[in-house]
Amino acid sequence: MKKIIKIIMIIFTLIYPLFMTCLAGSGLIYNKSGYGDKVANIGFFLIISGLMMTVGAFLCIFTKKIINTISFICSISGLIMCLIMLYLLCNHADNAGWSDNYTMLPISNMYKSRILPVIFPAFTAIIISLINIRNIK
Repeated sequence: MKKIIKIIMIIFTLIYPLFMTCLAGSGLIYNKSGYGDKVANIGFFLIISGLMMTVGAFLCIFTKKIINTISFICSISGLIMCLIMLYLLCNHADNAGWSDNYTMLPISNMYKSRILPVIFPAFTAIIISLINIRNIK
C-alpha cells in the first residue's frame, strides 16, 4: 500500500509542483517586461518552491533517516513558500484587475486552480517522510 501511495504522490508531484508551479513561474519571468520585477521575483520563487517540493517528494522514497529529514524540510518549506507566493501573486493580480479575456473571471482563479493542488503531493511527502523518520532506527 505504501508503494502505491508513493507512486501516486510522484505522479502528482510531476504534474503540480514540478510542471504547473514551475511553468507558472517561468511564464511570469518570461513576461517580466509587462509585469515588472515584483511579479518576476514571485515567478522565481514559485520555481524554487516547485523544485523544493519535487526534491522532497523524491527523497521520501528512500529509507535513510537523514534523507527523510531533508525530504521533510524541502517539502514543508517548499509548500510554505509556494502558498505565500501564490497569495502574493493572486493579491497582485486582483489589485491590478487582471481577468481572463473570454470569461472575464479574475485571473487569480486560474492561478489558484493550477497551483493549489500542490498541497496533496507535498502533504503526502511530509507524512511519508515523518513516518519514515519515526520508523527508522
